Amino acid sequence: MRDLLFSVPWYLPTLLVIAGLALFVSGNRRQKPQLRTSGVAVIGLAILWAVVSYLVETPKEICERETRQYVRAIVDRDWPTFDRLMEPAVRFTDGTDWQIAGRDTWAADVKSGAEQIGLKGASISSLTVSETGDAIITTITVYSTQDATLDRPVDSEWTLEWRRSGGQWLLHELRPVRVSGASLDQVRGMLRKH
Repeated sequence: MRDLLFSVPWYLPTLLVIAGLALFVSGNRRQKPQLRTSGVAVIGLAILWAVVSYLVETPKEICERETRQYVRAIVDRDWPTFDRLMEPAVRFTDGTDWQIAGRDTWAADVKSGAEQIGLKGASISSLTVSETGDAIITTITVYSTQDATLDRPVDSEWTLEWRRSGGQWLLHELRPVRVSGASLDQVRGMLRKH
């Protein structure tokens, strides 16, 4: 229900405006003030709905925005933003017992890895958001360019789990799904083992 109120697709208010205009024109032609007033009311409701949807950011929209900021922070080497988006106990895992736990450890590994491969850029080509219980899951496909591949783009897919902590949404867990040209064992091998 929250998504329907605050994250409405643009076409729904547009359809309401069109319906309101049709009512208004019909009421005006037939000289029926009630029908004309109904049309104006429907148009006003559609505009109000669109404005509220634009101004109110849902948890899904917040996590989508923060996912984009997270990727951008790595590329830009904006480590304060990178740290701010994660909870202190964040963990990187591949779904097995292996993991990198803790913001400081993970940040050190990402900084080292970005320099080691010569990360130049990354762009998100697809992003899906779902809500499960108290978590928001974003799944992204990222194309990155780096010196290690001679600027040949590498595509990878990642799942980020966001949880509410201290009044804000923070990254709780990061999982690689697929890295083009590398197995998950190779991804683990490039990172420190903790």
